[in-house]
Amino acid sequence: MLKIIPYSGARLQSYQNFARRNWGERCYQQTEKYLRWLYQENPCADKENSFLIAVEPRRNEVVGVMHKMRLPWLVDGQKVLVSSIHNLLVDRDYRQGSGLMLITASLKGEAHVLCPGVLPPLSEAYKMLRCQEIDALWFRKIISPLGAAAQKIFGLALPPRKKINRAQILTEPSAAQIAAMTAALNQCSGGHVLWDAEIFNWRFLQGPKHVFLWVDAANFLILSVGQRKGLTVARIIDGHIENENSTLWQDALNAARSLGAVVLLGYTADKNLRKYFLARIRPRVRHPLVFFYHRDKKIRELNFNAAAGDFGLESFLSN
Repeated sequence: MLKIIPYSGARLQSYQNFARRNWGERCYQQTEKYLRWLYQENPCADKENSFLIAVEPRRNEVVGVMHKMRLPWLVDGQKVLVSSIHNLLVDRDYRQGSGLMLITASLKGEAHVLCPGVLPPLSEAYKMLRCQEIDALWFRKIISPLGAAAQKIFGLALPPRKKINRAQILTEPSAAQIAAMTAALNQCSGGHVLWDAEIFNWRFLQGPKHVFLWVDAANFLILSVGQRKGLTVARIIDGHIENENSTLWQDALNAARSLGAVVLLGYTADKNLRKYFLARIRPRVRHPLVFFYHRDKKIRELNFNAAAGDFGLESFLSN
C-alpha cells in the first residue's frame, strides 16, 4: 500500500529521479528552480504543505506526485485562495488506484480546486467526485508544418523569422502597463483569478518566460514559448480583447513564429476571449477536460484562462 504524504526537501533526490524517469531527463518538473518558484516564491504558497507524493514504503522511494499552484480568486464576491492541481503522475507499476488516492488527498481541506487538462480515465474520477465540468475552448494552430516535421524527426530548430506586428512585443512591461493589464483581467464576471501587481509579476515575470502583445489597456495577450514533446510551442495563456476587430490573433501567430515556435496552443474558459477566438479558428473536437471542485457542490459561473493553471510552465527551460 502506497503512502500519500507531503513532500519534504529530504526527498528531493528521490523526487527528481521520479520526475526524470517519467517526464524526461530535461523536464522542468525536476528542476529546483521550478519547485522554489512554485512553493517558496509564490506569495500565496503554503510553505509548510507544498505538494503530495506517493511513496513505496519498502524502498522508501517516490513513485507518484500531484503538484498544486495556489492563486487568489474572487468566488461568490469573496477573495479566496484556490489551488490548481496539476502534473498528476504515478509510476506505471503503481497506477491501480493511486491516482485517485492522490486526487482525493489533494482535495481534502480545500473549498475550491481547479483541475485543468484532465484526460480519461481520470476524467471519470472527477465526475464521480461531482466536480463542475467547465466548458472550455481548446485550439491548436500549426504555424509551420515543415518546421514541425524538421523538429520532430531531425531535431532541427526553426530559425526565427521576423514578422510585422501591429501590437508591441514586450518582455518587460512597465508598472503602468502591468496595472492596466491586472485591472482588465479583473473585469471578469463570476469567479476569476484576482490579479494584482505582486501575483502578476510572480506568475509571468519571475518564473517561466513570457512575452506580452500590447495594443492598449483593453487589448493584449500573454504568451509563453517553450519545448514540449520535441517541438517549440507557443501558448496563449491569458489576455483581454475588447476590440472584436483586433489583429491580436494574427499578431500572436507572427510573434510565435518569430520566436521559433511551430505550433500555437491555447485554451480559454473566459467569455471575453472565447468569442474572439471562435471567430478565427476551429476549436479542437477532442481535447482534455477542465473541472472545478467546490466543497459545497454548487455550480458557479467561472471565467478564467490557462494562466490559472500550470500551462506554459515548459518555458522554464527557455530562461
